[in-house]
This record gives sequence, structure tokens and C-alpha cells, in this order.
Amino acid sequence: MRAALESHLPAPEIFEILVKDLCAIGFTQMGVAIRRANHRPALPPHLQAAGNKLRTALSAKPFEPPSRKELAPDPLAQQALRFLLQTGEAIDLGEEVVLLAESFKRSTERIKNYLLEHKTATVSELRPIVGTSRRILVPLLERLDRDGVTLRQGDQRVLRK
Repeated sequence: MRAALESHLPAPEIFEILVKDLCAIGFTQMGVAIRRANHRPALPPHLQAAGNKLRTALSAKPFEPPSRKELAPDPLAQQALRFLLQTGEAIDLGEEVVLLAESFKRSTERIKNYLLEHKTATVSELRPIVGTSRRILVPLLERLDRDGVTLRQGDQRVLRK
């Protein structure tokens, strides 16, 4: 929307004013998307079965989910997975790893609590705390590093101040 409108607006900051006004009358901005505040995205009927299968697979082992290839082997499952990622129901940790948002939140809290108490930790020390394998934990920690939650110092992780 920005690209389409900015060339027609007298000043670029007018777009920000437009977004602010939309938010004042029942819209909300999430990242680069604007939607009605009461809008709840839903999978289209032809993807609902695939979406439910994905949710079930991710819930079965919340901290040891199947690989992305196992999780979404066909085009319908891949579309449903994109929907879950775009709506924030699932979190992308890399090429191979996807977690439900709730599992991501719980594992992040476990890591933060451990680091609050112990100050530093290695991947090996955090594995039993989260209850997962290196295949999941390393991308999770890399995501937390990118998000500014943790900081890698050699083999150790610490909480960012």
C-alpha cells in the first residue's frame, strides 16, 4: 500500500498519518500489515485439514517437532504452514525447524529463568532445561540472539541487559 500511495502523496510522512488515523478507527498495524482490529485470519476450507494436521504434529512433541520436510511434505501442507507462520501461530527457527508459538514462548522462558539463576550456560547445559535436542536448541538460541534476548559469548549464552 505504501509503494502504491507514496508516489501520489505530497509528502511521504502523510502515509504515516494515514496509518495512525486508520488505527484510531478500528484498524491495527502488525509489522507491515494493516487489518481490522477484530479480524481473525482463518485457513480457507481446502487447507483446514492440513492446518489441523500440522498443529497436531507440532503439539505432539512441542520441543522436538518433526523437520519441516516431514511436517509439510506436499503443497497443501506447505501453504497451511505458511499461514501458521504468517499469523504467528508458529515460529520459524530456520530452514528445518518450526515450533508452535506457545512452545517457543515456553522454551524462551525456561532459558531466561535458567540464565537469570546461573548467569551463563552452554548448549549442553540448556538442552535438559528445554527438553530438546541440539537440532532444535541451536536454531532457537540463534533466534534468541537475533531477537536480543540472549548474547553468545564463545560457547556460552548470557541474557542481554
